[in-house]
Amino acid sequence: SANPQPVRTNIPIEANGHYSVDVTGLTAPFAFLATGTVGGKTVSLYAAATSADVGGTINITPFTDLIIRNIAAGAVDAYINNRTFTGLTPAQLDAQRVALTNQLAPALVAMGLSGSIDLLRAVFNADSTGLDRFMDVVKVSPTPTGATITNILDAANQLILDTAGASTSPALGTGGLATSGTPADLILQTFNNVASLFVVGLPNPADPNLVALFSSTFLDGGDNRSSILTDITTNPFLIGLKFSNLVVDSVDIAAGTAQVHVTPQDAAGQCVARDLVSCSLSWQMVKNGGGVWQIAGDQRLAQVRVRTEARHCSAGSSNCPTADTYESGLGLTIKNNGLLPIGSAVVKGPALPAQGVTLTAQPNSTEFAFPSPSCQGCTTNMFTMTDLQIASLSPNGNYTVELFSNASVPALMAAYTEVVPVPPVLNRVLPTLAFPSITSTQNLAGITTATLTPSWNIPPGLWGDVISVNMNQPGPTPGSGATLNVLADLHNSTATSGTSTLVITAPPAGSWAKGAYFIHAWDQYGGEVSTDYH
Repeated sequence: SANPQPVRTNIPIEANGHYSVDVTGLTAPFAFLATGTVGGKTVSLYAAATSADVGGTINITPFTDLIIRNIAAGAVDAYINNRTFTGLTPAQLDAQRVALTNQLAPALVAMGLSGSIDLLRAVFNADSTGLDRFMDVVKVSPTPTGATITNILDAANQLILDTAGASTSPALGTGGLATSGTPADLILQTFNNVASLFVVGLPNPADPNLVALFSSTFLDGGDNRSSILTDITTNPFLIGLKFSNLVVDSVDIAAGTAQVHVTPQDAAGQCVARDLVSCSLSWQMVKNGGGVWQIAGDQRLAQVRVRTEARHCSAGSSNCPTADTYESGLGLTIKNNGLLPIGSAVVKGPALPAQGVTLTAQPNSTEFAFPSPSCQGCTTNMFTMTDLQIASLSPNGNYTVELFSNASVPALMAAYTEVVPVPPVLNRVLPTLAFPSITSTQNLAGITTATLTPSWNIPPGLWGDVISVNMNQPGPTPGSGATLNVLADLHNSTATSGTSTLVITAPPAGSWAKGAYFIHAWDQYGGEVSTDYH
């Protein structure tokens, strides 16, 4: 039968990784589950405690998750959610903890930690020091038959464990581990050095101290080093820039390359990742001849993103005049920021057509789109899904994006993988959710110039992105008429509501035929949530 105990949910986690939970009214033993995104993927981790731990520290890490999985013989969810867990004893918990610590002892010592550290209870901060520093380079990957532990600096020598925690392979490799100066330490230093140049102001884009931290081969969504340096040194919101949540996914010591995820934040701790794909950047690092690990960007020819999308069309608009309508699916974003000769993109993956979805370059725009199935002559980049399709999806779904040249015989230019942390929200649930909203709108058809002052609201759990107003006139062919897009940036604001000012200018001739308001926000997984007012 199910565990009858009450559940404490939505426990806040501080920036240093600490949390506190009141167990009054609960009966020991206690189970802990932390869920979120790490390195762009959804991750769920378990820990457990007994009555003797009340008032103390209990960590929730990949190592504590492995301890619980070993006790549960792999079936951790069933173990926690039935009455078996109620029999957990301090002896069981400590036996698995000690066994795991002993297996990791040589690596722990090599990193300057005690070979008998208490992985479950040792106090540490999420700041790339101490035990957190150890977890920066030693990764735990659960498998159907146990787990694999990898030192990313010595990936050839993995520790493979069965469901009871017994080793079925040689010991974990300790190559590259040291008390200081590991590639992970030096990569962290690079980001700290970048941040140091933004403490009290914006550096010059040609500052040699800044330029030296970015590779000459830098490429991020089609933007080169010169472009990114100009971008970040002219944005006043980046004064006080800092980086957190550095995850070193892999390191190739011989090649001098690494793959990392990192969160850029402003002085107030707000995410400032460009376009808020999510509050994490996936970047490559390269080691130059002087031993400095330089930022090389994502090395993609174009900006590529596949994420969940939920749209709300407000009742009373031209598209949904009598009732609110909703759509759920995947946003397929391709932007040719570098203006390269890219003609089309094909996205393939779970719940998409077998041949994929083909998006093509749009006139007078860097964005790619495909014909909208619900509007003749319209284009979109959202692939809508039925609830049956959504129900078939699993977390961390892999999608491939292929970019093709604009030649008469298109050639494959690049292929990328996008991981979607969670499936889209079911359509039947959308009407019960809170969407970002705008008030103080006006009918935009037939106006020439105007100053608009829409008031907006961002619901809890979402982060504001932009308010946009799109104006257009018909042309001889679809998309050939005059257009205007005016934006109000919300993503650098900590406010959840406010009023923005948008100035509409006249078209080359006549008045605007029609216009529409849009408000966009992001959820915790980098998915887009928006409301349209046509």
